[in-house]
Amino acid sequence: MNNMFEPTHIIMDIKGTTQADVLAELATKAYELGVVNDANQLVADYLEREAESTTGFGNGVAIPHSKSSNNKQATILFARADHGVEWQALDDAPVDTWLSLIVPDTEAGLHLQLLAKLSRQLVHPEFIETLKHGTEAEITTLLNDIVG
Repeated sequence: MNNMFEPTHIIMDIKGTTQADVLAELATKAYELGVVNDANQLVADYLEREAESTTGFGNGVAIPHSKSSNNKQATILFARADHGVEWQALDDAPVDTWLSLIVPDTEAGLHLQLLAKLSRQLVHPEFIETLKHGTEAEITTLLNDIVG
């Protein structure tokens, strides 16, 4: 079992300018990493989750997530963009930083645990700062310290 988060799980320059584009880029990455069976299904799962309530938690950070039988192993993806993307976030601000949780539907407990650990960090300015401006190595260390 690989780590849930590794440097290969990082996209430093998301190109998408819409929510759907960003979710498609994340899904393509997940598929390339071999952690989902089908990229399109992951996009559908993401969108279904966004329809329930936004994953834009404020400060330009969103945590799109999927708990599905399409997901092969618990994985965290990180992405950021040099532009904001409309996300219907809680603070109405655009999003430029993403933490995506991809968890098999057999691991619902882990899914909730990861979501809680990460969303709790979003109140800490240092955490946000590292996500937005840190190097790949700094981001990898930060996230593994939290979820490890």
